[in-house]
Amino acid sequence: MHSEAFYDMGVHALPEGGSSASMLALTAKKYGYAGICVANHQDFFVETADVDVIRGVEVYAKNPNELRKMVDCYRKKVRVLTVHGGDTAINRAACEDERVDILAHPADGKTSGINHILAKLAADKHIAIGFELMPIINNKGGSRVRALSNYRTNLALVKKYEVPFVVTSGAMSHYDLRDVRTVIALCSLFGMNEKDTVKGLSFYPSEILRRHSPGYIMEGVELL
Repeated sequence: MHSEAFYDMGVHALPEGGSSASMLALTAKKYGYAGICVANHQDFFVETADVDVIRGVEVYAKNPNELRKMVDCYRKKVRVLTVHGGDTAINRAACEDERVDILAHPADGKTSGINHILAKLAADKHIAIGFELMPIINNKGGSRVRALSNYRTNLALVKKYEVPFVVTSGAMSHYDLRDVRTVIALCSLFGMNEKDTVKGLSFYPSEILRRHSPGYIMEGVELL
């Protein structure tokens, strides 16, 4: 379908999820992915040595000070550092910290969690906004409608301010993974077209991985 390398930057493996990292990686490969990032929450963090798995973590914190400590603790241990948002202060702290790669679950129950100020901050710091598919797949009724509405709002903001974004499964087992065509169809439910979905699965994940590769110093400066 496409020549791009696709990545799922947000899956949860044992002991948090129900499948091993290797099973998730194998299933993702069958579905057309070049790689997955195991981003367990910090209480379930595992330093996997599986060559087919990108090491990540999803940190959550009660306040910005605690968040900074979590980022200090895990940044050098992982290639991809995701922040579990949903609180206004946490969302802002995440968007201000250039060591963060992805802000996931920014919605706070009342709003989408992202406004034009946070969108500009995230764009300046190259922090990606996450669009996770699990709420669309699993939620019913009003909660699903709210999730789609929040995603539409955040999609409009990331496009307006050219904010990086990633599309993730949020898979808790290999049964939660979806092939690329299905992901494109699910993203169309909140207005994301195929071209942008491919960006969220390929271009922006590749940029995150490039920034945390050996030799990278800063934007425009790399050791060869």
